[in-house]
Amino acid sequence: MISIILPTYNRSSILNQTIDCVLEQSYTDYELIIINDYSSDNTENVIKSYNDNRIKYLSNSKNLGCAASRQIGYEQSIGDILVFIDDDDVWAQNKLFKQMSLIKNYDMVLSDYSIKKNNTIEQKNMRPFGEYFKKEILKRPGPFFQSIMIKKNIIDKIDNPFDQKSVPSEDWNFFIELSKFDLKIAYLNESLFTWIINKDNQSLNLTNEAEALSYIINKHLEYFISFSSKKNVSDHYRRIARIYEKLYFKSLDSANINHYYLKAFKIYPFSIKNIFYRVLIFFGYKRSRYLINLVRKIRGTENV
Repeated sequence: MISIILPTYNRSSILNQTIDCVLEQSYTDYELIIINDYSSDNTENVIKSYNDNRIKYLSNSKNLGCAASRQIGYEQSIGDILVFIDDDDVWAQNKLFKQMSLIKNYDMVLSDYSIKKNNTIEQKNMRPFGEYFKKEILKRPGPFFQSIMIKKNIIDKIDNPFDQKSVPSEDWNFFIELSKFDLKIAYLNESLFTWIINKDNQSLNLTNEAEALSYIINKHLEYFISFSSKKNVSDHYRRIARIYEKLYFKSLDSANINHYYLKAFKIYPFSIKNIFYRVLIFFGYKRSRYLINLVRKIRGTENV
């Protein structure tokens, strides 16, 4: 049996499309666990308007966040196979059927996904993660919870699989934890869910993203170094610095920018990029940012 875990918070206006895409699946042997994370809108009424015995409704007594809500859903699930969906997602009608047809011989099934923003849809190819999971997941975030179908006994091996401190990058933390096991992974070269980006998506909060990435890297630092490289860790630190650069014009605070470029240099001082940023940051980001942006423009990497 499949357990589908759906955390939701104040999305009553779009929640119907998410619930409907589950109930319309061609594969029907599942339970849908909906965790209402103390919504203040019409969420409860939307959920209770459905008369389907496959729906298990849970309501948090206070707002706990999406990671904690997934944990509650996981603890309450009775299926031996787990699937995840968020309240701004829509599934292909055959998602469960296609992934279920492979899961018997694998620990996890991974598929492509799409992102819909401003009526534009972009498909994300997950093949590298399907073929070289550990190598790729330590290099960069990639799949979302919604991309996979996984056997519950795999998640049972993880201590704190839905780490609240890693939000909004909890997907990456989860997959890093999974990469520590020798998993048999099947890959489906097909987009089976669409993430519909709204202006209130919490994962678009850059400050939260930077703090979560820093937490994840520090949490798994020894693992990164042992199974990837210090160069890879330095790349992650530079990525965090770039996120703080995007926030600079709002805060005019360059402390975190300087801090993470310096961390990148200290852990791997042999990179030309790290040396470049280290020299410029020595004079402070405020003074150096024009030169940094000029070099990026020349190299065509100003938006990377």
